[in-house]
Amino acid sequence: MINSVNFNNLPIQDLVVSGLIIFIMSTIIANIYDPLLGVTYAFGNILTLTFLSWLYKETWSDPRK
Repeated sequence: MINSVNFNNLPIQDLVVSGLIIFIMSTIIANIYDPLLGVTYAFGNILTLTFLSWLYKETWSDPRK
């Protein structure tokens, strides 16, 4: 069974910082090389963070369960 994410304890500051890093880096890559590479970089990072979210499961889940 899939556990739902507890948004009350979600580290918003970490999400904002990682989102800014992804946005800035994808903009730099898009300006230097190709816009398609920038979009690919951004989606690749988002997918990687999504798949590796199991590392932070203890942080996101309710510790009282």
